[in-house]
Amino acid sequence: MTNQFDFILIDDSAFDLFIYEKLIFKSGIGNSVKAFNAAQDALDFLVEEGENLPKTVILLDLQMPGMNGFEFIEQFDLLPESLKNKTRIYMLSSTIDTRDIEKAKASLHIIDLLSKPLEIGLLKSILQE
Repeated sequence: MTNQFDFILIDDSAFDLFIYEKLIFKSGIGNSVKAFNAAQDALDFLVEEGENLPKTVILLDLQMPGMNGFEFIEQFDLLPESLKNKTRIYMLSSTIDTRDIEKAKASLHIIDLLSKPLEIGLLKSILQE
């Protein structure tokens, strides 16, 4: 596989994080995976990494306790442009709420809203475009 990506997974479900990490590596698209079960921890990591962050794909769950996916995006927007430019964010959700879908589509930082459970073949094809 020629295109391998660094990933940050943000989901409050330890099961989902485990499965996504295994699928990413098994599919050959993952160079590295950092998993966080709290959005704030992922934000802290991004700030710590700063300029050292490689180009990274973020898979962000919408519904989480504490800080949800949209609240993460609000805080992410405050980060330096140089850091934001190194990331591609895909929101993950099983929502059928049209307000959530429209809000995700309207966000400057969310590339796409992908349905849960994550279809790794779809992600692979999206990332290779």
